[in-house]
Amino acid sequence: MATAKCVFCGIEQEDYKGTYMFKNDGSTNYYCGSKCYKSHIKLHRDRKRAAWTEAYRNVHKKSSAKKN
Repeated sequence: MATAKCVFCGIEQEDYKGTYMFKNDGSTNYYCGSKCYKSHIKLHRDRKRAAWTEAYRNVHKKSSAKKN
């Protein structure tokens, strides 16, 4: 089964779950859920400052244990 990586939080999951946003320039953004979509598009949050994202864990040297 193919997987897709969320643009905001960095979680990889099956590509039939979540939401794809297609831009006019031909690029695609994948969001694993409405939490990531709203945080990125509507609220303009920085992924490095949201504690539940992969970018935050990389910047702050936290463990990157994946959820199953």
